[in-house]
Amino acid sequence: MKKFKTLLLLFIFSCFFANYSCSNDEYSFEYKAEPRTEIGFKLVRGTDLFGQIFSDSSYTVVSGVVATEIKYLSQTGLAMKIFIFEIDLTNPNIFIEASMPDGDIKFGMQRMTEQAIYADRDGHKVWAGVNADFYNMTTGVPQGIVYRNGTAVKTTFQDAVCTYFAITKEGKAIVAGQDVYDNIKNNIQEAVGGRVWLVQDGAIVKQTSDVVVEPRTCIGVSEDGTRVYIMAIDGRNFWYSNGMAYGEMGQCLKALGAENGINLDGGGSTTFFIRNTPDFTATRFEIRNWPSDDGGKERAVANGLLIISK
Repeated sequence: MKKFKTLLLLFIFSCFFANYSCSNDEYSFEYKAEPRTEIGFKLVRGTDLFGQIFSDSSYTVVSGVVATEIKYLSQTGLAMKIFIFEIDLTNPNIFIEASMPDGDIKFGMQRMTEQAIYADRDGHKVWAGVNADFYNMTTGVPQGIVYRNGTAVKTTFQDAVCTYFAITKEGKAIVAGQDVYDNIKNNIQEAVGGRVWLVQDGAIVKQTSDVVVEPRTCIGVSEDGTRVYIMAIDGRNFWYSNGMAYGEMGQCLKALGAENGINLDGGGSTTFFIRNTPDFTATRFEIRNWPSDDGGKERAVANGLLIISK
């Protein structure tokens, strides 16, 4: 009798779980990306990257400069955190400058918040910034060109892949390749080098290898050169943020409004900082992203881009 009862119970349980399993065959979870900011809406509408958005916020750094931070789950199931500056160069008080260590024109390596301190002064306030070009990690020599305040600091390119971001003497932003450098070099006010094209002439550039996700920094420019979009993507931290591939960055820059865009240095170099007070306090520059070196420590880099109010 005991054996019969045991078999009966097993039969009942097996029927229950069989029915439960069948009833769940139709169960599915639907991702729903619900942006809250203008930038968030542009990215969700213009890409296929966003599965579910956990946070999406924008804030004005200074008049003419808006920062957006978005934490989300990608369509491939990866945790992500991205940071974006949208810079309006029609604002007569806003300018973008190249920075170097100690505010000098010598090569070396220094953290971006320290480079910002050397450039920061009354009438020339630094409000935000990011890292820029790839560089020799022993000498600090960048791979591409460097112009500061109209002075050509470096006019050579390491190889054919090098590109650049520049501000012309008329205050317009451009992203360009080496094929037009000779035609515009005498009209460059500020410039830093970059690498891979992400968006070119309004089209997302197809990449030969686009499977590796990493922390990244990239920059794009509107067709008329008056809007600049800078994006930093955190990575190498599975539960927080994994990083992007080149093609994904191209999608984002195109969706934001970039006609041309390039990849800047990434990995542990990726740095996205803002000024948190108009005062000249020792802690006025705040890192907003999570640099992947040594659990979030800011890396010393060769050069960067500073957003200045004059």
